[in-house]
Amino acid sequence: MAKFLTTVGNSHYIEQIILGSTEKLTLITPFLKFSKTVTQRLADAERKSIKITLIYGKNELPKKEKEILYSFKNIRIFFCENLHAKCYFNDSAMIITSMNLYEFSERNNREMGIYIEKESDEEIFKHALEEVESIQNASVLEKDFEIKEEKEIQSTLELDPNYDDRWNFHLPKLSKLLKEKYPDYEVNLNSKIEVKNFPYKGIDLEIGSTLNFTFEKSLNYNSIKYKKKEILNSKMPEIRFFWNYFKLSIYPDKNYVSELSSVGLNQMVDKYFKITETVYETLTN
Repeated sequence: MAKFLTTVGNSHYIEQIILGSTEKLTLITPFLKFSKTVTQRLADAERKSIKITLIYGKNELPKKEKEILYSFKNIRIFFCENLHAKCYFNDSAMIITSMNLYEFSERNNREMGIYIEKESDEEIFKHALEEVESIQNASVLEKDFEIKEEKEIQSTLELDPNYDDRWNFHLPKLSKLLKEKYPDYEVNLNSKIEVKNFPYKGIDLEIGSTLNFTFEKSLNYNSIKYKKKEILNSKMPEIRFFWNYFKLSIYPDKNYVSELSSVGLNQMVDKYFKITETVYETLTN
C-alpha cells in the first residue's frame, strides 16, 4: 500500500530503493549533487552489476558528479531539458517525490513524497513506468552502458544460427518470457514465435520483426477494430498499427533500431513484450 513520506522519510526510502535494487535502478532528478551516502550506495550498485539509468535536466552535470558517474560501466545517462519530475525506483518499489538527488535538499528543504510497491500498487506503478518511458524517449542519451562481454547474446546466437541478425535475435528470449507470463498458452518458436488463440479463441499471434494478430473470419473483425483501434493508438502513440483484412500488423516506432548486443537484446525484448501485453489487455477488456 502507498505511503506518505516527509523529508526524513524521503531520504530514508531513496537510500533503501538503491540498496534494494537487484537488477535495475532508475533515478530521475533535475538537479544532481550527491551526498557521500548516495555516492557510496551507487558505487555498491555498480559493483553488483546493477543496471543504473539516470535521467537529469536543467543544466549540465556538475564536474564532480560527472566524474563519478562516467567512471561507472553499468550506467546510462539521459539529459531532459524540461525535466521537473523526481522519481526513483528499482525492480519492486518507487518513490515519486519533490526531492532532488541534491545534497541541499537532504539537509534544508521541506519535502513530501509517495512510496509505492509494484506488488501492492500495481496500477499506479504501471502508469508511472509508462510516463518514465515517455520522458526517456524525449531525452538525449549522453552515456550508454559499457559492454564488456556479450556472453548472453553470443550464447543465444550459438544455440541456433537462425537467430543471428538484429531482426530476429530477440525471439528466443522473448519466447521464454511469454511462456512465463502466459503459462496457459502454447508458445512455439520456429522461424517466428507463434501463439494460437491469443488472447482468446479465433485470434492467432505471430511475432517476427513485426507482430501480427490474425483474426478468424467467424469473429466480428470490424466491430473489434472499431472498439479497440483508438484505445491502442492512445496507449502507444509511438507504435504503428495497421488494421488490414482480418489482421492487425504492429511495427515498433519508425526511429527504433536495435543493436546486436545484450543491451539491444533487452531493449528489443522489453519493447515487443510491452506491445504484446498492451494488445492482450486491450483486446480482453
